[in-house]
Amino acid sequence: MNFALNKSVQKGGCQVLGLNKYSIQQWLKTIDTIIYDGDGVLWNHDKVLEKAPETFNALRAMGKEAFICTNNSVSSVAGIFRKAQEMGFLVAQNEILSSAQTLARFMKEKRFKKKAFVVGGQGIVDELKLVGIESLPLEESSLQNISMPEDILNFFLDPEVGAVVVGSDDDFNAIKLTKASCYLKDPEVMFVATSRDMSFPAAPGRMVPRSGVMVAAIQAATQRMPFTCGKPNPYMCIDLMRQGLIQPERTLIVGDTMQTDILFGYNCGFQTLLVGSGVNSYQDAIEAQASKVPSLYQQVPDLFVPKLSNLLPFLSSRNR
Repeated sequence: MNFALNKSVQKGGCQVLGLNKYSIQQWLKTIDTIIYDGDGVLWNHDKVLEKAPETFNALRAMGKEAFICTNNSVSSVAGIFRKAQEMGFLVAQNEILSSAQTLARFMKEKRFKKKAFVVGGQGIVDELKLVGIESLPLEESSLQNISMPEDILNFFLDPEVGAVVVGSDDDFNAIKLTKASCYLKDPEVMFVATSRDMSFPAAPGRMVPRSGVMVAAIQAATQRMPFTCGKPNPYMCIDLMRQGLIQPERTLIVGDTMQTDILFGYNCGFQTLLVGSGVNSYQDAIEAQASKVPSLYQQVPDLFVPKLSNLLPFLSSRNR
């Protein structure tokens, strides 16, 4: 299941945000909380984007609540927090929302008591451990001297495994795919994913596969659909909304990816701002708007700017 909330924000098509102090100040009066994606908005892998910390901190100084909400499951929340601090973002650890943490919360709410077979990074293992869930050790599996399908008979399958959880995995290979598929032949074994992000641009013309590639491979092999915990599922911040910590109509999400960040905002009833410093461009938004396909139209942002720091010169509280 995926969560959908009633929307109070009507989509009117994507507009380029007017970069003048009056229009930005008037727009910001409608916003109490800003939720930022990480990769492509604040940083690119391990490199901070130009003047992103200064813009983030200036908006905080204007009284805007802030959260960093990322589908990246390679690091734990603690690791993402350290990264953000080192880059100069004024953010607390409880203001970091990650797909790995959300996955662990989902498993805990399901009262999951068995072991999890992890296709993914250490971030998932760390977050599961924090809620008392044991993961099978991350393997350095080698394809050397492995003959498929003959050697599959020698694979050890732990009978205590009750879930296959999948995120970005730099070491994804046929052995992990095979083991995950074997576990998921049991209908009682849960299939849970951090996100369905397919790729991220590392450089012009160069894309890095993300968790959606691993999820799609396992889904194709097993003909099973996972529960996806991260964006665009509102489950990622449902507790904040239920507790009244954020008001959807006065919340803005800033993202670089239409099919996750912007659709997440649509599903939650947030205002949406697309930045062109990551996956999608203004042209992508215009093409989606013109397509008249409902599923694409839900990915059309309200506003667009080339990069987050375009806002900085027009913020009254910016550091001088």
